[in-house]
Formats: sequence, structure tokens, C-alpha cells
Amino acid sequence: MTKVIAIYGKTCSLKSDVARGISRLTGYKVKHPGEAATTYAKVAKLDSALKLSEERHRAIDEDTLAWIKTTRDPVIIIESTLLDAVLKDVGDVFRVHLHSRDEVRQQRWHRRKEEGGGRTRQIGDSVERRDHDDAELRAKLYGADSGSRAPDLELETSERSAEDCARAIWAAFQGEDALARGTASVGKPAMDKSQRKGIRPGASSGTVKVYSANRNPFGGYITDDHSKRDVFVHKSAVDEAGLERLQKGQRVSFDIVEDGFGGFKAVKVRPSA
Repeated sequence: MTKVIAIYGKTCSLKSDVARGISRLTGYKVKHPGEAATTYAKVAKLDSALKLSEERHRAIDEDTLAWIKTTRDPVIIIESTLLDAVLKDVGDVFRVHLHSRDEVRQQRWHRRKEEGGGRTRQIGDSVERRDHDDAELRAKLYGADSGSRAPDLELETSERSAEDCARAIWAAFQGEDALARGTASVGKPAMDKSQRKGIRPGASSGTVKVYSANRNPFGGYITDDHSKRDVFVHKSAVDEAGLERLQKGQRVSFDIVEDGFGGFKAVKVRPSA
């Protein structure tokens, strides 16, 4: 079952940068529904996503929900200002609320507006106006109480880099901080039994089904000989083994270990004799 890391918060709270940081750190895919709305608004020469039709916003939401339902990846990352409302009824979501001081957000806004260019350029004329429009859009699309659900993690990003925030979120999601303190896990899902049908941790062998080191999720899948199920292998495991890459159809030996969030992964990959 796919686990979702959902990052939300006001504009210029580092949502996009942090989401991309988690993607670079882990190799998992990231989606930015808010950027899609911004792009549609810019194409239509609008100064706010609030002015897009409700049908357009609903279509973006449906696309996000469909991606969650159809992806094969064990973890995906999504970020958007109103994402908490969009995913309020979706299970297996680790909700992360980012926030920054208003003066810091204004500085980021100015920098992106004046220096960003292209898709990173902000629409609208100020952070204050964007906050107002986002609040109005939330009420219009989802209702006044749509943001009442408490997040799993609150993170203040005013004085932190996107990379630092990404590592903190991933650690909380996996429960690494809590485990280091010897306390209960924070945000670490239990092993999904449906993912382990026939798969057993330990030494195994199999055939490479697909592999790409240059595209998300930066790795591929090996069909396990014993269970006949596909086991994910990240490119880092291939690099650590001293291999340049894996080829489709290649026979390999590997060890299967739990990945920490409900599934398994292949490590110690080596060519079969």
C-alpha cells in the first residue's frame, strides 16, 4: 500500500523546495498540484489561481487522488497549500505542516518574484494577497472547517534550509529520531501484510524487471525467484555494490530487508554466477 507524505502550508513556507529535497534524498516521486494551478493561471493571464474555474481546481484534485490510487511506488510525496483539505479523507497519509514568519515569507516571495523567472515566478502582487486568495479558495472549495485536522508533524522553516527540513521530515516519517531515543516510533507505519505475501527477508535471487538510475524513483524492480513478486531496488544499493547499472533481464543475487515503511527492498545486489 502506498504511503503519502503530504506537505502543506502557506505560500513561501518552503513546501516545494522541501518536497524536492525529500525526493532527492530518497528517490521517491513528488507531485506539486499547486504548481499546476499556477501554470493554468499564468497561461490564462490571471493574477491569482482563485480566478480559475472551480471545475479546473476539482480536476487538479482528482488527478492528485488518482495518482495516489494508481501508483506502484511504496512512498510518494505531494505538496500544495491546500493539500490538507484535498487529502482529508485519504488514509496512510503522513501530514506535515510547514510555516515561517511573515517577514521571511515576504523575502522569499520577493526573491522568487524578481529573480526566479519561468515556472518559479510567483503570481500575484504580495504574500498578503496570496494568503487572502488561498483562504478564500479553501472556503469556496472545501468549507471553512477543512483545515481542522491536526498534522503529524509541525515544522518551522524560517531559519532552516530545505535540505535540513527534508531530512527532519524523512527521519520523523521513518521514526528514526524516536528509535534513537529508545521511545515509540513517530510516523512510522506498521508493516503492511499485503506487501509481504510470500516475500521473506534474507538472501534471495531474481531477475531484473526494470531499472533506471536517471529517473524517479531512481532504481527499479527485481522479480524475486521465491515469491514471484517484485522487490524495489534503489540506485544507492547498486552504487554501494560497485555496479554501474542493472540491465533488464539480468540475473542477480541480493538480500531482502524491510524498508521501514510497510514493504521490502533489495540490498547487497550482486550478479549471479
